[in-house]
Amino acid sequence: MPLRGSFDPLTFHRSMPRMAIIERSGTKDAPIFRYRLAGTEIVRRAGRDPTGKSFEELYEGSYLETANQTYLEIVENGQAHFSQRVYPIGDGSSSLRYDRLILPYSSHGSAIDQFVLLIVVVEQDTPKKQIGSFSIFGGRENT
Repeated sequence: MPLRGSFDPLTFHRSMPRMAIIERSGTKDAPIFRYRLAGTEIVRRAGRDPTGKSFEELYEGSYLETANQTYLEIVENGQAHFSQRVYPIGDGSSSLRYDRLILPYSSHGSAIDQFVLLIVVVEQDTPKKQIGSFSIFGGRENT
């Protein structure tokens, strides 16, 4: 299992706005997943800063269930995870569709207790539609 210390986010400084570090605590039967750090694009797109908050504080319903299940499966199989998600924003009339890569890490080498999450926004369906995660870096905005 790769050690979390072996991953230096600064090596990927251009991707840092789209990265988050998530920690696992609690017990095996009742794990808690919490955002340790969230990049600026994640915060801006979600409309809130998840840093320091657990999944239970942030999500509800099927979104919470799927988030917990995904991270539990990564803990069990020890493999990276790639998928596309749709995140409801606000009252649910807006959404964010994104690709995500979740990499499992261990702080001590024995068990998975940290994850590096990288998102790439595919589409944000809001009153001002934006397509693509990289448009803010290229100086142009898609409408």
